[in-house]
Amino acid sequence: MKKIRAIYIGDVKHNQCPVFELKENGWFEMLGDNELRYEKEVCFDEDSDFLIFEVEKDNVNNVYKKSLYKL
Repeated sequence: MKKIRAIYIGDVKHNQCPVFELKENGWFEMLGDNELRYEKEVCFDEDSDFLIFEVEKDNVNNVYKKSLYKL
Protein backbone atom coordinates (compact mmCIF):
# COMPACT_ATOMS: atom_id res chain seq x y z
CA MET A 1 0.00 0.00 0.00
CA LYS A 2 1.45 3.35 -1.07
CA LYS A 3 1.60 6.13 1.50
CA ILE A 4 2.34 9.82 1.05
CA ARG A 5 4.50 11.25 3.81
CA ALA A 6 6.17 14.58 4.54
CA ILE A 7 8.88 16.00 6.75
CA TYR A 8 9.53 19.62 7.61
CA ILE A 9 13.07 20.66 6.67
CA GLY A 10 13.46 22.90 9.72
CA ASP A 11 13.01 19.94 12.07
CA VAL A 12 16.17 18.16 10.96
CA LYS A 13 18.29 20.41 13.18
CA HIS A 14 16.63 18.89 16.27
CA ASN A 15 17.08 15.48 17.85
CA GLN A 16 13.86 14.27 16.26
CA CYS A 17 12.27 14.86 12.88
CA PRO A 18 8.53 14.17 12.92
CA VAL A 19 7.02 12.39 9.95
CA PHE A 20 3.58 13.35 8.69
CA GLU A 21 1.29 11.10 6.65
CA LEU A 22 -1.45 12.21 4.28
CA LYS A 23 -4.75 10.81 5.50
CA GLU A 24 -8.02 10.36 3.59
CA ASN A 25 -9.41 13.45 5.33
CA GLY A 26 -6.90 15.61 3.38
CA TRP A 27 -4.63 16.40 6.31
CA PHE A 28 -1.00 15.48 6.92
CA GLU A 29 -1.05 14.07 10.45
CA MET A 30 2.06 13.46 12.52
CA LEU A 31 2.76 9.78 13.08
CA GLY A 32 2.44 9.09 16.79
CA ASP A 33 0.50 12.29 17.54
CA ASN A 34 -2.41 12.98 15.19
CA GLU A 35 -3.19 16.18 17.11
CA LEU A 36 -0.37 17.86 15.18
CA ARG A 37 -1.40 18.22 11.55
CA TYR A 38 -1.23 20.41 8.47
CA GLU A 39 -3.67 20.86 5.63
CA LYS A 40 -2.55 19.26 2.37
CA GLU A 41 -2.41 22.67 0.66
CA VAL A 42 0.05 23.98 3.25
CA CYS A 43 2.49 21.14 2.59
CA PHE A 44 2.07 21.25 -1.20
CA ASP A 45 1.74 24.95 -1.97
CA GLU A 46 2.16 27.37 0.89
CA ASP A 47 5.31 26.14 2.60
CA SER A 48 8.30 25.16 0.51
CA ASP A 49 10.03 23.70 3.57
CA PHE A 50 8.09 20.43 3.38
CA LEU A 51 9.60 17.48 1.53
CA ILE A 52 7.09 14.96 0.20
CA PHE A 53 7.76 11.24 -0.23
CA GLU A 54 5.99 8.19 -1.60
CA VAL A 55 6.52 5.15 0.61
CA GLU A 56 5.65 1.66 -0.61
CA LYS A 57 6.99 -1.33 1.30
CA ASP A 58 10.75 -0.68 1.58
CA ASN A 59 10.92 1.86 -1.26
CA VAL A 60 11.01 5.58 -0.52
CA ASN A 61 10.99 8.17 -3.29
CA ASN A 62 11.14 11.94 -3.04
CA VAL A 63 8.41 13.28 -5.33
CA TYR A 64 7.59 16.56 -6.94
CA LYS A 65 4.70 18.26 -5.18
CA LYS A 66 2.88 19.19 -8.37
CA SER A 67 2.64 15.54 -9.46
CA LEU A 68 0.77 14.71 -6.24
CA TYR A 69 -1.51 17.73 -6.00
CA LYS A 70 -4.44 15.84 -7.50
CA LEU A 71 -4.52 13.46 -4.49
